[in-house]
Amino acid sequence: MKKLFLLTILVAGISRLSAQTGDEASCYTQWAKAFEVRGADDIKDGWHDGVVLSIRSGSRTKCFTAKVEVTEGYIKEIFIKYVDGKFEVYKPEWKYTDQKATVTNGITKTMQTMDDDLVNVIFINHLKPKKKAYEIAPLPEIDDF
Repeated sequence: MKKLFLLTILVAGISRLSAQTGDEASCYTQWAKAFEVRGADDIKDGWHDGVVLSIRSGSRTKCFTAKVEVTEGYIKEIFIKYVDGKFEVYKPEWKYTDQKATVTNGITKTMQTMDDDLVNVIFINHLKPKKKAYEIAPLPEIDDF
């Protein structure tokens, strides 16, 4: 009984650790995979609501609803949305001040802060729709024979 209890604790601990450190389930990774598979429509200059601001710090990823202004093909300003619907400007100190956040296939180039956080803006409203798929034919029932 003790061995079963210890094994249960060990398995639970390993699964919890892998869930915390694994990046395969992060919001950034899931969106990046969707855009890789489906592609994105072009991002035009102007204000874009309902974008996702992804901030990766070490093994942790946080995604926030945001709005951004695109000018000449790159991000000019970023605002994070509060739960009450208000916005606050997001102005981190960038490690490379001369880099521009250009948009490629619906996701900006990764920008790095002085704290080594990795930041991307994801234009989720510009994700192309799923491609049409063929309908799979039903299998015969065993009673059909």
